[in-house]
Amino acid sequence: MLGPVIQLDGDSCTPETSIGHALRPRLEAHASGWTSQLELLRAAGAEQLNRNIARRVAMLERAVSTAEGSIVIARSSGARVATLLAARRPLRAVICLGYPFRKPGHPPEAERTAHLAQLPTPTLILQGVRDSYGGRDILQTYPLSPAIRVEFVEACHRFRIPEELWDAIAARILRFCAALPPA
Repeated sequence: MLGPVIQLDGDSCTPETSIGHALRPRLEAHASGWTSQLELLRAAGAEQLNRNIARRVAMLERAVSTAEGSIVIARSSGARVATLLAARRPLRAVICLGYPFRKPGHPPEAERTAHLAQLPTPTLILQGVRDSYGGRDILQTYPLSPAIRVEFVEACHRFRIPEELWDAIAARILRFCAALPPA
């Protein structure tokens, strides 16, 4: 059992492109609860996502305080929010799809990745091999905590992938979580 799952998306996500559409039907039966980003926004009284990372971390922190032993599954900037919170307070695990290591065409920004070197939370990063925010080069470029496991998938940053790859990703997530200590 996964325990409570909180699912976050990236800045450019629409309800139609949310990773929740692909993962929730595949994983929710294994969770004790599932809270989507849209549900978090409604609970916070917000109509749309605030792109301010600090405000998003605070919103996630409020949700996690009522869901002990939470697993956060997040894509893009949502993954950054999840790992920043995990650096500050205990989470059971973080699963990142397409972590935004760098903005394409921009110089590195330490605030995107510095916390990853010391992250204590078990973290699985599923990174696309064609991800413009960081592909296979991330292993040589960014210091990562021993608690972080990186696996590559045949995807770009947006994770617009075939259904069978979503099945494989869900299986990877379940295997990773099965190896976690009990909540």
